[in-house]
Amino acid sequence: MTTTVKLSSEQEEIRGVARSFLESRFPSDKVRDLMTTDDGFEQDAWTEIADLGWTAIAIPEERGGAGYTTIERCLLLEEMGRVLYSGPFLSSAVLAADALLLVADAELGAAALAAVADGSVRATLVAGGDLLGGPDPVGEVVATEAEGAWALSGDGGLVLDGLSAQQLIVAARTGGAGAGLFAVEPGAAGVERGNAPTIDETRRTATVRFEGAAATRLDRGERTEEALLEVLDRGAVAIAAEMVGGARRAIEMTVAYMEEREQFGGPIGRFQALKHRLADLHVSVDGAREAVYGAADAVESGAGDAVPMVVAAAKSSASDSYAHTTAEAVQLHGGIGFTEEHDIGLYYKRALVGVPTLGTPLTHRGRIAEALDA
Repeated sequence: MTTTVKLSSEQEEIRGVARSFLESRFPSDKVRDLMTTDDGFEQDAWTEIADLGWTAIAIPEERGGAGYTTIERCLLLEEMGRVLYSGPFLSSAVLAADALLLVADAELGAAALAAVADGSVRATLVAGGDLLGGPDPVGEVVATEAEGAWALSGDGGLVLDGLSAQQLIVAARTGGAGAGLFAVEPGAAGVERGNAPTIDETRRTATVRFEGAAATRLDRGERTEEALLEVLDRGAVAIAAEMVGGARRAIEMTVAYMEEREQFGGPIGRFQALKHRLADLHVSVDGAREAVYGAADAVESGAGDAVPMVVAAAKSSASDSYAHTTAEAVQLHGGIGFTEEHDIGLYYKRALVGVPTLGTPLTHRGRIAEALDA
């Protein structure tokens, strides 16, 4: 696939190492084996990923990270999307890490950020309601204070890796228009977690609810809600990168199938009508990839008021492209594409759940319309 996204030699090396590692560790049969496990991933593989420095890749060096940017992290996520990686990278190394980096006070959140950065603690972010895609970035959780102690109550919604997470980073309303960020131990009294499987068997989700659960406040109440929006925007770019990787892999699988599947005396890939459909998919995915890395660059360069718009464009285009590409890929695989045994269906299911995660295309297009109308 051609693209105008230009990577430096170091970025190309990061991508190459990521592809080599992920393809060797997570072939299709391994992904299917992990689908049958409770957590959906293996701790040994997570430790390897942490040892590679990936869990700290977008955290500044002065905060204990590797000092790279959102762009390099998107390269990792794009490669993860290609293999349907099922570990808690998005939930812990992206969402929780960014919340601790951007919302938490540097001193109050230092220990939690360090543990997430080195991979010793797997965390997840509870914010924004189901799949972090609600209209309110804080969600429905309410925090109350009594004698200097905080307690959380309310429905956290559907949470990525909510059952396996070792730390819950929770956004909560603190009264009136205030908002706060809190750390909650998953096993604490008043924390209710339940398995909530979706059609995507390669990724784990859970319901999380609080009933007077003890919490430690991590922020100081300064621009908390604004910072939470930035965290969710960065998360939207991250999952969009993952979706682009999955879509590109779906096209590769379809091309390979069309080259080997014969009909009427030759491979079906020779038919012009099918070539046109594939060409349209290439254009769609390439456009989405341009939008993703454009958004990642905007986040890093501090493009101000334009950032929410380009993030919205990236997530909406990646969602549409992934869902459409995988639906087409299933059809172009013929009857075998509809069977449980073929991997193309796993990509389609991943796309369907990814579409509402961190905001639907309709939600993001609404953001663009509002910004243009302002």
